[in-house]
Amino acid sequence: MWHMSDSKQRYSDSSHSYIDNDVPNSMVDQGRYSRSKDREAKWNESWEKQPVNLNEIVNRFTPSAQGRRRGVKYVFENDRWRIDADMVAGYLRIYDKKAKKNVKLNGLPGSNKETHFKILKRKEM
Repeated sequence: MWHMSDSKQRYSDSSHSYIDNDVPNSMVDQGRYSRSKDREAKWNESWEKQPVNLNEIVNRFTPSAQGRRRGVKYVFENDRWRIDADMVAGYLRIYDKKAKKNVKLNGLPGSNKETHFKILKRKEM
């Protein structure tokens, strides 16, 4: 049984490994990193208006999902939901596979601005 705090730990460990090991050794990952940093520079102020605790989001939408790396994202997934956590820019989105839309924290579809959430750092949780 996974504890609630493990989601953030696995995401953080994977993020550090990705940035320290994968990005310097891969042109593809350098491009992903660069695009992610560009998104962060453009949108971070908006994302910060909706900060979230990654552990709580994973527990609510994809309990017991361990997560895995997929490109620049760390993904937690079950039959209904997918949480895409950006390992470089530090934001996440929640995707409803049934509705085929990104959703707000209440699980209902929302606009692009309403469906990006800044992942709190451990010390902010």
